[in-house]
Amino acid sequence: MKVLSIDLASRRFKDFGIALLEVGSYKPSFPEPDDLGLEGDPQAESCAAALDAFCVANDVSVLMLDGPHGWRHPESSIEHMRLSERVLNTPGKTGNPGEAKPKTYLRYTQFSIDLFHELHFEYKWSLMVKGWHRKRNRRWIVESFPSAAWKLLGLDRLPGKSRTKRADLNRFAKKLSQVTGYEIPSGLSHDELQAAVVLPAGEAVARRDPEGVLLVGYEPMLDKNNNVLEGWIVEPRLG
Repeated sequence: MKVLSIDLASRRFKDFGIALLEVGSYKPSFPEPDDLGLEGDPQAESCAAALDAFCVANDVSVLMLDGPHGWRHPESSIEHMRLSERVLNTPGKTGNPGEAKPKTYLRYTQFSIDLFHELHFEYKWSLMVKGWHRKRNRRWIVESFPSAAWKLLGLDRLPGKSRTKRADLNRFAKKLSQVTGYEIPSGLSHDELQAAVVLPAGEAVARRDPEGVLLVGYEPMLDKNNNVLEGWIVEPRLG
């Protein structure tokens, strides 16, 4: 079993951060987008096809994506965002279908939700639901939020990309190695570190270990148009 974690971007595949971990190995690798067959501009349909093909070929059972997979439930008492985003204070807020705040996040939000939709409905990846750990023979597609994962692992949050230098990234990689036991190499990009920090949650999902994850928000639900509403953000929880 393997876990694939991707720090998404909506404009260029070269901005994806990718981490791949064989469960139990403690040695993540960091493929390039080309290695996953990601070429051209990010489009949900072609991206989903490439990711599914890579995962099938490489025995990936858990796919983690840093981006929303559901819209806000229109009847939620929380305005302008999903419960999970309120709890974790995400910078982008996912509103009712077709809405996001700030508006500059809508392209990224729509791409992420469309990508989850393709993977779930066209390629039969399962969304995290109650009792997930009792279900066998599932391939799980999981929403992550790396910025919160750092604190949940007892570390300082990784600063924004524009505020980090190479020495800073190497220092955070070393700290992440110490906490998780993973062999995190120096020289990783900001996006690759963000993909790596949520790997403990992905490994816990692969092992069907509910004690290793924190589920934030509401269980996903579907509206009459098959839009996913709400949904959990999955974070690591170390014992």
